[in-house]
Amino acid sequence: MPSASRIPLVIAASVVALQALVFLVLAVLDLAGLVSGRIAVGVGIGLLLGILGLGLGAAAVGLLRGAHVARGPVVVAQLIGLGLAWSLRHPDPNTGDNRLVALAIAISALVVLGCLATGPARRALADDGQ
Repeated sequence: MPSASRIPLVIAASVVALQALVFLVLAVLDLAGLVSGRIAVGVGIGLLLGILGLGLGAAAVGLLRGAHVARGPVVVAQLIGLGLAWSLRHPDPNTGDNRLVALAIAISALVVLGCLATGPARRALADDGQ
């Protein structure tokens, strides 16, 4: 059981691990649904989603271990997620109403950023030369 000072890191790592899982599922779905004539695009997007999922998964493990190098990539990924959520805030005639997706992305990003901004998480991830 984590000590009270590690709870923000455990929450952040759990949310990041869930985000990683979503990317990996999307990668598999994308690669499974390849359409002739767009094979290269489909494979490229599938590989990119897979790499993002693996990277976020590694960062989630790093957060759990208290590795300070995990903080930067996680923060950047969450900021990108907030930008994506902002761009999905209005229904699009081509893709439909993605506001619930935008809300899920924004909430998960804000939870992770909020957890990483707490004092215990900052102390746990501090680069103290170890």
